[in-house]
Amino acid sequence: MVLRNCNVNSLKPSIGKVEEIVFCRFIRKSGWDARLVNSSYTWVERQIVHRPKVAPWQAVVRDSLLDLGVAPFNGFTYDHVYGTKFGGTIFDRFGRRNTAAELLATADPLKLTVLVHATVQKVLFDMSGKRPKAAGVLFRDENGNLHQAFLSNSRRSEIILSCGAIGTPQMLLLSGIGPRNELEEKKISAVVHNEFVGTGITKMGVYIEASSGFGPIQR
Repeated sequence: MVLRNCNVNSLKPSIGKVEEIVFCRFIRKSGWDARLVNSSYTWVERQIVHRPKVAPWQAVVRDSLLDLGVAPFNGFTYDHVYGTKFGGTIFDRFGRRNTAAELLATADPLKLTVLVHATVQKVLFDMSGKRPKAAGVLFRDENGNLHQAFLSNSRRSEIILSCGAIGTPQMLLLSGIGPRNELEEKKISAVVHNEFVGTGITKMGVYIEASSGFGPIQR
């Protein structure tokens, strides 16, 4: 979400969109620079997001929404606006799917260390407070050795873990967040009991997401 309508001075959105209000409050609480947040989003869009070629079935969905009164038609835009629109796709005009890995091409190699084939095993939590707090990750390198990476006391210290729609609930479960009985069956220590983790994902939902751009189904 790019806060194009967010007043970066007061960090209050100029229009009453709930998602923008919540995000602006998060930015203020985190102490982030709202202008930098916006410029970061637009930079990512320029790197890996593309204007989609509208498939026939997508045109039918568009026309149906407009017939139902979901108006106006806003054409192609990244903005969160009322009505019907076409957003961006991470599939380019050749049908190739772009990911966050493409962002490394424009990174400063002197400030970047890439561990190839390193996979996160679980999130590590600080249990000393009233509530568990994510403190780091346990990951396995390409040789099978385990390592731990923890947040420092610096405000700029961060660990970004991106697992996707399928991998996120799996990572939460492996980290001890989920239905307590299922975690105990797998010999995983429960950190937070949440009966909804790992449920609600349908095959149809995954299919629609995969076919929203130049997906593999068009090859």
